[in-house]
Amino acid sequence: MNSETTNEANVADNNQTQYEEMPFAQLIEEILSKLEYYFSERMVTLFKETDDFLFDSANSARSIDIQNRMFEFMNALRSEKENIEKNFIKGLSFYLQPISEIDELPKKSHPQESNKLSLIEQDAMDEMVTLTTISSKAAMDLKEELNHLEIRLKALGEYNTNIFHGDALEPRQICDAFQEAISATYFENQDKLILYKQFGQHIVFPLKKLYDEINQMLIEQGILPEIDYGEFIPHGDQGADVVEDDAGEEAQSQPATPAGPRRAFGTGAAYGGGAAAPRPVPAGASQVPPSSGGMPAGPRRAFGSGAAYSDRPGVQNTEITPGAPDGSVQMSAGFPLAQVRQSIQDFIGGMPTDSDSWVAATGGSASYYSHKDVVSALSNMQVDTELDHNVRPEFNANALKRAVLNKISEKHGGTVTKRVNQISEKTIDFIKLIFDAIIDDKSITDTIKTLLLSLQIPVIKAAMIDPDFFVDDKHPARQLLDKFAEAGVGVSDHTDPIYIKLAEIVQKLLKEFKEDVTEFKVALEALTELTDKIYQEAKEREEKNQKQIKHEHARNVVLQEIRKVTLGKELPKGIRTLVLKMWPSLMFNHYLKNGKANDEWVEMLMMLDKIIESVQPVHTLEELEAIGLSYEQIIDATKEKLKRCRKSKDMVQQVVKELEETFQSILATKDLPEKIEEEALVETAAEEETGEEAVAEQPVEEAAEEVSEEVEETPEQIAKRKIDKLPAEVQAGAWFIVYNGEDKPVRRLKLAVILMQDATLVFVDHLGNVVFEKDAEVFTDELEKGLSGIIMQHSVFDHALHSALQSVQKN
Repeated sequence: MNSETTNEANVADNNQTQYEEMPFAQLIEEILSKLEYYFSERMVTLFKETDDFLFDSANSARSIDIQNRMFEFMNALRSEKENIEKNFIKGLSFYLQPISEIDELPKKSHPQESNKLSLIEQDAMDEMVTLTTISSKAAMDLKEELNHLEIRLKALGEYNTNIFHGDALEPRQICDAFQEAISATYFENQDKLILYKQFGQHIVFPLKKLYDEINQMLIEQGILPEIDYGEFIPHGDQGADVVEDDAGEEAQSQPATPAGPRRAFGTGAAYGGGAAAPRPVPAGASQVPPSSGGMPAGPRRAFGSGAAYSDRPGVQNTEITPGAPDGSVQMSAGFPLAQVRQSIQDFIGGMPTDSDSWVAATGGSASYYSHKDVVSALSNMQVDTELDHNVRPEFNANALKRAVLNKISEKHGGTVTKRVNQISEKTIDFIKLIFDAIIDDKSITDTIKTLLLSLQIPVIKAAMIDPDFFVDDKHPARQLLDKFAEAGVGVSDHTDPIYIKLAEIVQKLLKEFKEDVTEFKVALEALTELTDKIYQEAKEREEKNQKQIKHEHARNVVLQEIRKVTLGKELPKGIRTLVLKMWPSLMFNHYLKNGKANDEWVEMLMMLDKIIESVQPVHTLEELEAIGLSYEQIIDATKEKLKRCRKSKDMVQQVVKELEETFQSILATKDLPEKIEEEALVETAAEEETGEEAVAEQPVEEAAEEVSEEVEETPEQIAKRKIDKLPAEVQAGAWFIVYNGEDKPVRRLKLAVILMQDATLVFVDHLGNVVFEKDAEVFTDELEKGLSGIIMQHSVFDHALHSALQSVQKN
């Protein structure tokens, strides 16, 4: 071995040693392994399920052409799947680079668009729409899991810069990587769309399990959603702080070591031999022992070999919580159940239902009012609660505690001789944290917040009565709050008919709920029945409006295309019914069902253009002879197309007859020259050159620039550019706070339809009524300036409970 090779080997060894000594190095290796296992396993599933789908589709195809296409794509996919998987992993690696090597997440590079809209560009738009829909839906459904993961990965990056950027695992990045992998194939656009939908179903939508498992790995190592860095050994700290672990041993933090080269995602390279450096653990967190001996030296299994994550040597399967029915982690509000219970116990001094036990342990009933006394006082206060629409949403815990004492005193001659016990008081304080988060939630209107706050006493009682309240996602009290927020997403006025109905259910619950939590279930059923009826009517109204909008849009598209073909052309009387009535109807119905991105639409336009060109005035015998040779084919092709028209047979026969008569009239033309003399052509050109427009004093360069500007973008290209600028969250069905002008309040509206042809967004209210339309570019600008914004739809209670848990853990 020469000296140069030896030096290279030494550098590699030093880099590997540095990598191993970085905090959480083994954790990062396990995360990469988890990702490799997930995507390799899912790619196998993707190809198998797609193969089955194509086979079944071919067998049930209504035509030989479709059947052949399905079988051809199935065979092509089988031959390309290895390359697709390889390129997909390469694409993911592009996003999973260590943050030590890139300052920000790389952006996907898009090819330059041509100056004219072509079928290829339309295909690209179809791909963009399909993938954007898939990634946006997944991002919305998995918002909470993604948010936790991104924050934890960012926190991990403070200690080891070999981790990738927090947003690298967002669905849009994964979809981009797959699109890049597919772009190297020769698949037809319609086949790509099939594969994209299968990709969404089998890889993107199941990401929740992956996110949950990585979140759990990070939780178990003390990487929490919000981290108090004072509790950690800061990465890069040159001091020698001493930290006591659970066993009382002292661990000396080491000076920061420059990040060694981390193996690339998907390479299968092994995490080096030797034990990993101890991972910093936050104060009070349980220490999870690292995998014994770290990862083994030597090559790690190749990506895609199928080795189970938990079966790999040296990898400890830490994401399973013992006792869960299916072996998965049981969660509530984004935290493991055990962590939820522990956090609440630490804050309250026990669970809310432990009130009487706490009283007995701290001096008996002589000093504190009992659990029953407190709940009874709350019930009396609850009955007296009246909805006040003009009150600012607020939860006053101290006033509530004083009111409890006052109510208790009413039963004892107006005297207060004891205190409310600590657990009851702290339960009220914890519920306050939850309602404070609800008050801060911008996705809820103040009108609905007032309604929710009127339920603060029933919620406190539910927490004191039911031991599963904080750990049961399906608890009817929690679901009731969620349902109220969902039902009132577009309600901003207490005179709204929906608000009035919601208020009636609240008042009934306040009057009837004593100590049986099933009353929440009764209220939930009543609310569900109400909203199902109201929003079914709204849905029907919205669908009716959508249909009308789509029809109007289709009509405009067809008219634009007809104008392009007929511009500057003569339309003999005999073909006007065909061109201006029958053909537009045919194109209108086809567009509604199939859109423009298909061969049939192109054939219709070409056919129409051919009909119009063939009936233009003829000037030579040569032109007349050409018509004589082709007119019968044109008539036959027209008859064939009109078979799909929904007009009556008599009307179809009549327009065909009129077309035939028009051709016969043209063929009867006489006294035509064989050709136009060359001298006549020269004279015509000279006349054009000396025409009024030609003599305008205008430099040639300026005229060329004007022409260039006129043809720079087609309407389709302009619309596509505007649509491309929309954020991924802007999709049909999402709710938005929509800017309504400087002198008017914003509206809370749902995006009902995106009209791709002219980049128009149509918004409806919560009753399904169309409110207004916005240009996509204008709406994008409003979002960027903060004038409009998306309303994040999530579990209101889970979101609030999560915020409360974060608050008590931080303190």
